[in-house]
Amino acid sequence: MLKYVTAGAVAGVLLLGSFQTALATNIVNFEVEINTKDDDKDKGEPINFQILKDNTIVVYDSGWFFGNWLLEENSYRYKKAPWFGHKMTVPMETDDCSKLKLRLEKMGEKSWKATFKLLANDRQLTLLSETPIVEFGKSHSILPEKPEGTGSAKTTHWNGGNIHIFQLNCPPAENK
Repeated sequence: MLKYVTAGAVAGVLLLGSFQTALATNIVNFEVEINTKDDDKDKGEPINFQILKDNTIVVYDSGWFFGNWLLEENSYRYKKAPWFGHKMTVPMETDDCSKLKLRLEKMGEKSWKATFKLLANDRQLTLLSETPIVEFGKSHSILPEKPEGTGSAKTTHWNGGNIHIFQLNCPPAENK
């Protein structure tokens, strides 16, 4: 009898693992939503975003964009990816979420406040819910323990405020 219970338990674990893998969703495209707060992002100060896996692998690099654009106070913009010349270097799926981070960087020293959101698969999946308000600019002091705003994304600040990194908070398995 114990032999059958053990065989059943092993089969159950194998089936459950296969079932969980079947629930994983491939991430084929994504969109970064940018909501400017309190002030403008000036012309001549482009931004770049990257998706990192395990803190070392750059899965996606947008290149510098919105360099010649003024993003006005309290405005909304988005950037779809991948696009021409900027491809994903390795496949991603929702099971990778705990290993994925969004890295945002702005050139220039002028301050700019914004929140971000990361959506995938034609806006069907939320990979990163709205972040707290973060401030870019080299003169900005770093206060990672007290981010402003009500966003739910965990925030890490580096380099005096010109680089912000967010852990993705993808949907739980039952919502994939």
